[in-house]
Amino acid sequence: MPEISQSAVAHAAGVVVRSALKIRPKERFVVVCDAESADLGEALAAAGERAEALVTLTRVDQLRSISTGHTGERPHKVLPDTIRRAMLAAQASAFVATAPHAELSMREQLLHIVSACGVRHAHMAGISRASFARGICLDFDVMEKLGRQLTRKLEGAHTLEVDSPAGTRLHVALETMHRWVPQFGAVAAGYSANLPAGALYIPTESVRGTFVANASLGEFFGAREGILIRTPVRFYIDDGVVVRVEAPHSPALQRDIEAILQVSPNSSRIGLVVLGVNAGVDVPTGDATVDQTLPGMHLVIGDPTGRVTGVPWSARTSFVACGAGGTVVAHGSKIIDSGHLVPPSERS
Repeated sequence: MPEISQSAVAHAAGVVVRSALKIRPKERFVVVCDAESADLGEALAAAGERAEALVTLTRVDQLRSISTGHTGERPHKVLPDTIRRAMLAAQASAFVATAPHAELSMREQLLHIVSACGVRHAHMAGISRASFARGICLDFDVMEKLGRQLTRKLEGAHTLEVDSPAGTRLHVALETMHRWVPQFGAVAAGYSANLPAGALYIPTESVRGTFVANASLGEFFGAREGILIRTPVRFYIDDGVVVRVEAPHSPALQRDIEAILQVSPNSSRIGLVVLGVNAGVDVPTGDATVDQTLPGMHLVIGDPTGRVTGVPWSARTSFVACGAGGTVVAHGSKIIDSGHLVPPSERS
């Protein structure tokens, strides 16, 4: 993949400020970064200043908190006072710092302030420079328009048929009790959006066939393997359950996937079907947080996020398997063709 230019990072920062957070002049905008994400934090702060916001740029690795005895060392289990005070007065915020598990309580405190104080928040915990630039390049108003068009086309659809040159052959039955959950990236007051965004999610009990993940996988093994175009993984699915996995190019990957599928009784179930609508992403990046927004179908294997979808079952594990170059058919018409969204007038 080509090197990420500073202009691409600046463009993505501008999209976050202008399109996702819709920051207005004189609003207070808080950016939280650390040493690893300092360039992203600085780009967001600069974009905020161009929007004439009152910007507070903070670095978590340089702040003190009560949980570290005011030494300034990480991990911070309590939100540092500097960030807390700034967030209490903010109208918008963005988090791009790394996300060690030991700091989960700190991030939860920040998100509690977002909800309690009506802050518009872009959450990008642990995002890489490449994912930031490649995943956030399309105006979110355009993304929402594309997503709404696709949602209308899906209304009343009982089945989806998916295939790809890589070998995906999948039949998905859609239950009338479930609705597509949008994640398009625009942020309302008191809410947080996980970016990159650009997808529709729906739970289903009935998926069968073969799914080829030739873009990327989530979890630690996905981060390790990167782009799967030349080393695809096959998932064989029957009655909504992964019954076999083939990763011939990486025995270690196959062992890791098989192990996670056995962690709990529901770990091998298809939790969610995902339709990516981010037309700004046209090739796999190797990062599943970005690749699950690629136009096409992807699968969440494991937990179906019941608090959002209303699904009564859960799983102790969850990871996304992302495909590239697929075609999705609903109502007998192509809605995604070879990895590209089909305009309404061209669907047939």
